[in-house]
Amino acid sequence: MGGRFRASRVFNVVVLVVGAVAFGVLFRSTGWAATKHAIVSAGWWFVAIGAIDLASVCCDSAGIYSFIRPKTEVAYARVFAAQASGLAINRLTPGNSLGEPTKMTMLAGHVPESLAVAGVVMFNIAQYYIAFAAIVLGVPATLLMLDLPPRAEVAVWIATAVIIVIAIGAAIVIKRGAVATLIASLARMRIISASRAATWTARIAEIDDQLKTLGDVHSAGTTRGVAYIFLSRCLNWAGTIAVLLASHIPLTVPLVIAMMSAGILLTWLSSVIPLGLGIADGGNYALYGLLGASPAAGLVFSMVNRVRTIVLAALGLAVMAIANALTRRRA
Repeated sequence: MGGRFRASRVFNVVVLVVGAVAFGVLFRSTGWAATKHAIVSAGWWFVAIGAIDLASVCCDSAGIYSFIRPKTEVAYARVFAAQASGLAINRLTPGNSLGEPTKMTMLAGHVPESLAVAGVVMFNIAQYYIAFAAIVLGVPATLLMLDLPPRAEVAVWIATAVIIVIAIGAAIVIKRGAVATLIASLARMRIISASRAATWTARIAEIDDQLKTLGDVHSAGTTRGVAYIFLSRCLNWAGTIAVLLASHIPLTVPLVIAMMSAGILLTWLSSVIPLGLGIADGGNYALYGLLGASPAAGLVFSMVNRVRTIVLAALGLAVMAIANALTRRRA
């Protein structure tokens, strides 16, 4: 147990260093002059954006806390530290590749490992389902308000259908046991041996049992956790509207609906590229032009949003550094 705890601490320190380097790259690519200009031009709206983002992180942390707390004692502050740290690392690394393991390892030192993994995975599943619902409802509504080429409309409808199929398939897999199903698939493909598959399945049984409660409406902790995550998504949308206002962009119904639905797709796409550079700018430029607003407004939005990311990442890295320092002192 002690060796595993030390390994988690080493992992978190390495991730913190990687995050700090990535933060430096992001800040340098943006430039102090552009950062200052975005903050000054946004004015008090930037303070409102920061408050909304902080409230969103608090709600996300409350969601994970609600998933874990019925099973074991854990301080909300520890969950907040893990969520804020993981969010910062996700914003600074491609494909959100390090943020989720960071959350798990920061929690695993204080709660059973299976609960730490299940809590974070349940959070992500709930978050994705809420995002899927926004895309499925928002993208078609946006299309009905726009005059798009037939091929573009067909492509969007196909993408929406694919998302629905993925959501249904994921629900079925979770009900059957998500991790166990994955391990069984690896065994069938002979990537791992049958004996190893049996050993792994036994070890993750508790994780799968926790994930199955995500669809249990009678579980107070699960229901409360999903409610907090939905509230966080609403705050995230409010933050997006605040960024639009801070960018001095006139609000229209198609624009707001598109940013709350198609904007999610842009965010996912930009996360694949390190720091999302170029994808978010170009995507918002095209989206704003398509919606009848000035395409240049999309670039203004992207700049304010990038500075928003810088501030949120700085906060998360600071929380992570403090949490690691306190853990080291108590060890």
